[in-house]
Amino acid sequence: MSTQHTEPTVTERGFRHMPDIPSTTGGHVRVYESSAASGPHIWIRTEQPSDLNDPSSDPVEAVAHLPLEAAEQLRDQLTALIANHYQND
Repeated sequence: MSTQHTEPTVTERGFRHMPDIPSTTGGHVRVYESSAASGPHIWIRTEQPSDLNDPSSDPVEAVAHLPLEAAEQLRDQLTALIANHYQND
């Protein structure tokens, strides 16, 4: 199994940015380290077409800034949904 999706690039400031994960709607999701002075945080950024039925439509972006505890909760939710998805055999 390839691990390219877990090999970060490091910015000039030393922050890790993980590779984009493509979406089936033509956009992508990216996660990367934050420089928040209040403690460790992770950015989650998604960019998707404004019209999900038209991949060439203007992109829209949303970001979330999560402390590590919230990022761990998101990880746990994703793990649970992946393991227990109703379409899994």
